[in-house]
This record gives sequence, structure tokens and C-alpha cells, in this order.
Amino acid sequence: MNYRHSFHAGNHGDVLKHVVLLEMLDALRAKPSPFHLLDSHAGRGLYDLAGDEAQRGGEYRLGVGALLADPAAATALPLYWAALRDLNPDLSTGGGGLRHYPGSPWLLRRALRETDRLSLVELHPEEHAALKRNLGRDTRISIHRRDAWEALGALLPPNPRRGLVLIDPAFEQRDEFNRAGDALLHGLQRWPTGQYVLWYPIKQRASTDAFIRDIAKRNNAPMLRVELLLRKADSDTRLNGSGLLIVNPPWKLAERLAGPLDFIAAKLAREAGGGLRLDWPNPEKD
Repeated sequence: MNYRHSFHAGNHGDVLKHVVLLEMLDALRAKPSPFHLLDSHAGRGLYDLAGDEAQRGGEYRLGVGALLADPAAATALPLYWAALRDLNPDLSTGGGGLRHYPGSPWLLRRALRETDRLSLVELHPEEHAALKRNLGRDTRISIHRRDAWEALGALLPPNPRRGLVLIDPAFEQRDEFNRAGDALLHGLQRWPTGQYVLWYPIKQRASTDAFIRDIAKRNNAPMLRVELLLRKADSDTRLNGSGLLIVNPPWKLAERLAGPLDFIAAKLAREAGGGLRLDWPNPEKD
């Protein structure tokens, strides 16, 4: 309830999450039938990197800032670059002109067509108010101030019955991993054909591997794991990377991600033990 993403906007976790999310949204838009998107932990949807919180955190400098410092980012990450350029018209190769960073709700809204729908959930009162200011004038969007875990049960299945759910909690509570895993599996029971993206932090690889194995044992749907480690994942005292568990991924997503993720890993995962992981946790069920 106290988490503010403004301190972390544009960090390495955002980069990974948003590059993957944009590829999945592009795949959804490839078919003409309408879709529904749901973001369970929406935040405020838009962040000012020149603001006090972003400057104090400064995490964007080692995330999107480090990525865009290479002029090749525009061609290596065309979907990501296009989204950032839409929000920052003065953005230039090399990263000049980057002032605002999109939260996931902004990217989801950008993907909508006339018949598509978006549901955004945010409990924090100030973040919810900011979300309404930033995105609340669009009739295709419904914004809810409610508990994310309750909302994932109440709002699924959506209408239309094609689309994607993003689950992106702050992981501030001890039981957050369990709650996120249970919510994902409960969502799949209610909407088994939906695509799900669960973001998670990585401190120690052993604990996150156990978390993914548990979900794989309890779930028959195809699952793709994408992880970016900045360094060796062997400490509970710092964030060493992050991952995405994608359930019911679109066709050929792993192949589509290979090039963009290699570029990200080369720019952001520079310490010993850092690197990229892309695999299928339950291949026998795919």
C-alpha cells in the first residue's frame, strides 16, 4: 500500500517487462477480433523522469537510460523505441530528449483499437487519483480502486474473451509470491484461454526457481519464462534481476523476443553472473 513506482520507473525491470509486453500486444493486434486487457497493479500510468522521486531513485539511468545510450537501440528495439518516441517527441538516438516514461497502463492504452477494452486496478489512493488524471478520459478504459487480488477474481473472465492479464505486484509483503502464484492459477481457472504475464523480482535464484516449479506443477497451460539477471542471484539484500512468467504466450513469442532480449542483456547485464534466461518451465505439457 505504500509502494510508489515513481522511484523505480524506467529501471531494468521496467525495460524487460515493457519490451516483452509490447511484443505480446503487437501479436494481439495482428488479429482483427477485439481484445480485453487487465492490469492488476496499475500505478499512475505515466512517470516524469525529471521529477523528484525519479531523480532520487535514479534507477532509470541504469535501465532505459543505459539502453538508449546506444544509438542502435532504435533499430534493435523498434516497438519499444516507437512507444518512447510517441511519449517523448524530441527523443533522439543516444537517449537525448527522454523526459517521460510510460507505465504499463499507458502502453496498454496505446495498443487499444476502437472495439478493444482495458481494465486498470490500483488501490493506493494517490496513485489511483493520478491514474485517473492520466488515463481516465478514455471511454474504452475502466479504472477501479480495489484490491488487486480480489479484482483478479471479480473481473475475470472479461468481455471480449480474448486478451491479456498483467500481474505486477510490488512484492513488499512476505507472502506476495504465494498470493501472486495463487492469483495467477485462480485466474486461469476462470479464464483458461487468456494470456497472463506475471512479473517477479529475483534476489536468490533458488527461491524463484522453486516458485516457478510450484506453478508449473499446478498448471497445464504452456508457460514461457523470461529472466534478466544483472549479476549473480545469490543475495536477499538486493535486487539482482527480474523475470516474467508468461502463460499461454502468443505463437512464436520466444523467437520474436530473442533479438531484443539479447540486446537488452548486452547493455544491462554487465556484472559477473548476469545474463538472460529464456525457457519453458513445463515443456512436457506444451
